[in-house]
Amino acid sequence: MRSTVALLSLLLFAASAVAEEVTLWIGTTTPSSSQSKGIYCATLDTERGKLSQPELAAEISSPGFVVRHPNGKLLYSVCDLPDGKGPGVAVYKISDNGKSLGRMVNTQPIGDGGACHLTVDASGKCLFTAQYGGGSVAVFPLADDGSIKPRSALIEHKGSGPNKARQKTPHPHWVGVDPTNRFLLVPDLGMDRVMIYRMDLDKGRLERHGSGVCPPGAGPRHMKFSPNGKFVYVLNELDISVTVFKYDAKVGTLKAIQTITA
Repeated sequence: MRSTVALLSLLLFAASAVAEEVTLWIGTTTPSSSQSKGIYCATLDTERGKLSQPELAAEISSPGFVVRHPNGKLLYSVCDLPDGKGPGVAVYKISDNGKSLGRMVNTQPIGDGGACHLTVDASGKCLFTAQYGGGSVAVFPLADDGSIKPRSALIEHKGSGPNKARQKTPHPHWVGVDPTNRFLLVPDLGMDRVMIYRMDLDKGRLERHGSGVCPPGAGPRHMKFSPNGKFVYVLNELDISVTVFKYDAKVGTLKAIQTITA
């Protein structure tokens, strides 16, 4: 959930084969009281643990989260579109040296509130966004050049949780693709569930497939797959805990095996 303070999202990737230096992309919010102006870029020296002074890479309103295209040549961002056109998504070309952004390729409106997170599938065919306030997940097909096509699907979540202050309605808070690139997973803070969708990347569609259940009032926010893809770790915001799921990639199911306080 956005706040009045600038929130940072960090995206690292190797800038050399030995990973001695990586480029760090920083997404921010840009309220009127903030000095932030958009997407920033910095360099991290992994050997010395030294971070360069971040520099403005692209001036854009509230790019709260950013993600790279699998080809490493494009950077996607959630944003507020100019001229009062509402919440949207944008894509920029990354420079050949991988340390700056070139021109904006294009933008698309979301049409259902601002996105708090986004991802691109491993094949680079579709961009997905999670709308915290709108309670929905959106799908945007990507052209061969990485530009964003108009929204092809919008899935609205339905449900609530026991926390009356924060869980009256659904709040999708993260969106990510499983290691097989067949299923989309969406932790929903308002429903205490991790929703699972089967992806049709060629048509830009999602099919409801099931869910993993977190403890009542936990408020799942973000998640991470284990390196072997067999487990999922979900960070719960409301009760400050982590729920561990066993993931069956063959059928796309989550089974909760542990919740531990953070």
